[in-house]
Amino acid sequence: MVNQKIALVIDDDEQIVRSIKLILREELNYLVLGATDPETAVDYAKNYLFDLLILDLHMPKLDGFQVLELVRKKQPRVKVMVVTGLYEQYKDRFKHVKVDKIIEKPIEPPQFAEEVLALAGSVDLPVTEEIERIPKAKILIVDDEVDLLEPFKEFVLEDKPNNYEVEIAKDAKEGLALNNEFEPDIIFFDIKMPHMTGTEMIDEIKKGASHKPKLCVAISADGHQNIVEGLEKLGYPVFTKPFNMDQLLKFIREKCFELGLFTTASEAAGG
Repeated sequence: MVNQKIALVIDDDEQIVRSIKLILREELNYLVLGATDPETAVDYAKNYLFDLLILDLHMPKLDGFQVLELVRKKQPRVKVMVVTGLYEQYKDRFKHVKVDKIIEKPIEPPQFAEEVLALAGSVDLPVTEEIERIPKAKILIVDDEVDLLEPFKEFVLEDKPNNYEVEIAKDAKEGLALNNEFEPDIIFFDIKMPHMTGTEMIDEIKKGASHKPKLCVAISADGHQNIVEGLEKLGYPVFTKPFNMDQLLKFIREKCFELGLFTTASEAAGG
């Protein structure tokens, strides 16, 4: 089973973000989130746990040191690589922060990949010939924070090998409609949404004559422990932000196999 690694890349230069994402994905098989806005990057860090943070220093709104401070409040053990063309300008500030690696721009792709490999490792994808079952499921994610949940969808679809279809609904009303139209096997639902909570939406699905998913999974932000405990007593799996996507992706694969939601490798190949 794949042990995924996830990186967050932050630089106000979009070309640099694209280049680093390509290296991490193609050379090291990482799942990658990229941001040119440091405030967006901080929001990502509130929702997803990262194995590696790669950041520039000189950015608008928040510089790299401010971003690092905010991310570390949520993720104190994340490995940090600084990529900068202004090391001399900022070198005194490095005396007061902990970073794991400093690389000066411009980056050289082969050397950069080696530095990441030495710092955080890579992901070993399964050998095609050894794959017996491929998870196959329709997955619906219902959460009002759509912009922050888009990476959830991307990570699920990038988790190889898979035969997933994924849709996102921005509120419970849209979730109810998509439940009937899309007919998901698995629903992830946010427990706190305006107008109708996720739990109320699931109750509507269970009571009505609508499509019935095989599995419903609650997702929650910090601070709703009483609700979470109540859902767990009712038998709902619960994942709390910031998500450990490696654990979450393994959970989806394992549940697909348990529920018979898979295809064989030969079937997927058309054999």
